Amino acid sequence: MEQQAHRSEVMLSESFMYDGIIIALIISVANNLYDLGVLDLANEFILILIIWYGIIEHFIRNSNVINFDIRYRLLFYTTLLGGAALNTIVYKTYGISYIPIIIAPMIITLLVDYEFGASAGLILSLSTAFHHHDFFMFLHLFPQVVISTYLLKNTKNRIQVAKAGLVSGIVSLLMILLQEPVRHFYFSLKDYIVIFLNPIFSSIAVVGILPYIEITTRIYSNIGLAEIATINHPLLKTLSLHAPGTYQHSLRVAELAEHAAESIGANSVLVRACALYHDIGKVRNPEFFVENLKSPEENPHNTLPPDVSKSIIMKHVTDGIEIARKNRLPIQIELAIPQHHGTRVQKYFYIKALTENQNTPIEEYRYPGPKPKSKEMGILMLADIVEATSKSLKNTSVEEIKKVIEKTIIELFEENQLDETGLTLGELRTIMDSFLGVFQSLSAHRIEYPTINKEIETIG
Repeated sequence: MEQQAHRSEVMLSESFMYDGIIIALIISVANNLYDLGVLDLANEFILILIIWYGIIEHFIRNSNVINFDIRYRLLFYTTLLGGAALNTIVYKTYGISYIPIIIAPMIITLLVDYEFGASAGLILSLSTAFHHHDFFMFLHLFPQVVISTYLLKNTKNRIQVAKAGLVSGIVSLLMILLQEPVRHFYFSLKDYIVIFLNPIFSSIAVVGILPYIEITTRIYSNIGLAEIATINHPLLKTLSLHAPGTYQHSLRVAELAEHAAESIGANSVLVRACALYHDIGKVRNPEFFVENLKSPEENPHNTLPPDVSKSIIMKHVTDGIEIARKNRLPIQIELAIPQHHGTRVQKYFYIKALTENQNTPIEEYRYPGPKPKSKEMGILMLADIVEATSKSLKNTSVEEIKKVIEKTIIELFEENQLDETGLTLGELRTIMDSFLGVFQSLSAHRIEYPTINKEIETIG
């Protein structure tokens, strides 16, 4: 199974090996729409190829996200090409002051990643300046890209987008003023105002466009994920009504995972949203999951064969994916649902099956995966297991919780479940401390306040 997954990833990487050539050709043609020059087109084509295979290809090969689902790659390409065409049209129609250079990089940063956003901005600003044989144009455009994309790393709200636009406007105006003694632009007051306001209005355009891209592609920014990660969402309300135990479990997992992600600098918004919906599939058969039972005696698995129980339990993953697609939840959540179990074995039912048949194949009781592909998904798996295991403890002291966390990490390491997450030993220690801190805060006793009038307070 692992060899097959590796082979498919290699094939996916090879199938997009020549994308850079196509992208470079399209951008070069877009830059030359109004004044086609064969030599200029060839030079720009070579320049973009160098940037693509020297920088972007490295990011692509080392990115879990863009290789895991084709929609991210297509979004990156479409936005980059759209930005190239838009910049050319605006420049030829209105001039350099009006080029909305930061729109495409900002969108890519918000929806894909900072590295891809900055790289897209490098291509757009450098190819535009190169086409017009004006290096000073690059010194005006690229600093806007660097500032705006950097300020949007791990963005959690719209005000950060507005801030990025404002700061980019200041940088844009500053770069022009610094060039003034050398270039002598002879700009009017209107030109300077446009240069300052252009990035601000570009950021407003990004905020306005973003929801439409999210709804269409199901690739959500942190801003969109934060809106989804609310207990007022209809799906979570349904879960709380029909599977209250699963709902409470999801809330606890979300709290654990969010704090852990913050402690190591991972995307806490993403992991919280995924944690809230990771078990949404259980809403279809809530009575078959122990957290929703009033007492152990009501457990339907006591009378079911282990292979039937295994199938029912595993089905919550496929049900969850189906529900996520039907309700158009973010693609990040859909991808997280199978990853939070990885390729682990349902040990309880497998051991039960062995008592009936010693030749029972272990693969029949293994989740199909894939394994967690990022730090966030590794945290989600850890938080899910630790929270579920802690519920079975009779003694919930810090020492016992610590043992559970350490045992979980060791087991996942031995099963190679965390191999593709990129989590280091130092980060795992930090995550363990974060989990312990959350459990300590949850188990802290409430302060007993002095009573003024017990009879009145009891009536109230």
